[in-house]
Amino acid sequence: RLYSVQDLNQAIVKFLNKKNDKSADINKVMIMVCKEYSITKTSLHSKNARGNLQEAKQICYCLLHFNLGLSIRHISEKIFFNWPTSVSIGIKKLKNADVKHKQDKKFIERYEKLQNQLIQELCV
Repeated sequence: RLYSVQDLNQAIVKFLNKKNDKSADINKVMIMVCKEYSITKTSLHSKNARGNLQEAKQICYCLLHFNLGLSIRHISEKIFFNWPTSVSIGIKKLKNADVKHKQDKKFIERYEKLQNQLIQELCV
């Protein structure tokens, strides 16, 4: 009775926006991936990625999805401005990776290395 319905709605919206604002964490992930692969943030956002650049984007997708809990649609539409299919393929690469294959093993190792760095960054 102390507050109106409009005040309550504004407070709820403000709280949810604060809670869901992960732009600082997203930026940390992108900087870490760029350092690991020696690329720029602009090239990480490029549309036609091949080789190392494609792998960097896929690891970035995985870190954002699995560690920050962002949806595939959010990653594709709000961060990379591309189709959700490309993000989905990157995430499936980690899910279906086989340790027996040299390339998959390298991909998993890099992901785990960056995941550990991210956990340390977020805990500080």
